[in-house]
Amino acid sequence: MPQSSVLRVQTQQSLPKPSFGYKALEQIQKHHQASYAVLKFMESFCLISAVCGMVGNGIVLWYLGFRIRRNHFTVYILNLAAADFGYLLCIAVETVQYLMQFNVGVQFGLFLFLDLFMYGTGLYLLTAISIERCLSVLCPIWCRSHRPKHLSGAVSGLLWGLSLLLNALGYVLCTVHRPAASCRLLLITIGALDFLFCTPLMLFFSLTLFLRVKCSSQKLQTGRLFTVIMLTILFFLIFAVPLGVLIFFDFLGYKFLYSPEIGFVLSCVNSSLNPVIYFLVGSYRDRRIKFTLRLAFQRAFEDSADDKEERETRDTITMSS
Repeated sequence: MPQSSVLRVQTQQSLPKPSFGYKALEQIQKHHQASYAVLKFMESFCLISAVCGMVGNGIVLWYLGFRIRRNHFTVYILNLAAADFGYLLCIAVETVQYLMQFNVGVQFGLFLFLDLFMYGTGLYLLTAISIERCLSVLCPIWCRSHRPKHLSGAVSGLLWGLSLLLNALGYVLCTVHRPAASCRLLLITIGALDFLFCTPLMLFFSLTLFLRVKCSSQKLQTGRLFTVIMLTILFFLIFAVPLGVLIFFDFLGYKFLYSPEIGFVLSCVNSSLNPVIYFLVGSYRDRRIKFTLRLAFQRAFEDSADDKEERETRDTITMSS
């Protein structure tokens, strides 16, 4: 059953025990109707957010993949946009199936596997982005002289592979063979890796980078890329982390009313916000009338190495093309 079906079962379990009498039965029916209405609203909002997010991330994939020259950080952003697009696509398909009341119990394990696969990949990519960006600011000379040319692509591929391996094992153990002890142990291991290792690591390096930039006696030229990374990680911690935490508590046996659905809605909002962040940061304080999406994304990911004259020349060439 999809996450909405899981939630409906939890909602039914949390209802008060029926007592004798017509009034008690009527109250239970009203409670069921109210809970179902809340679920329908959440699913509808999630579907709208997912569709808008797929459009935004598709635009990012097009520009970073074919129209804008990539650097080692935009390689991570490109992979992050692909993970967000895949996650929103899975959520949209599940939501449509639920709203149309299709019987998708057989497909639930596969969709849950794909959801967690894309979600975990996004988490690992953001962790890698925060670590590499922090090191590039703390040790700029070492990073420029010793950093391998294709490190971003190699790390991104390894993170995709790690997430695929863990979630494929989860799909096999929890859906195909279903040994309860092994499934529970693996899911707890994935949750611990995500939220007891990766999330604190991301938070630590992000705070280190922020304090190094803002509290340094020397004025560091960080460019707009610093703002993009800080905002992306901040919104991920606010909107996406609750889903993983709620699922992790669910694996441990702690269930809360509407908690899975709220987590999925927030994660949809997070995956849909990233393209908006890129555009707003790229177009901030630019008063030119002719301002394209390509130019906004190009400026959003520019680093401190670009001086003003070179940047304005590049912008003029981009606008004319």
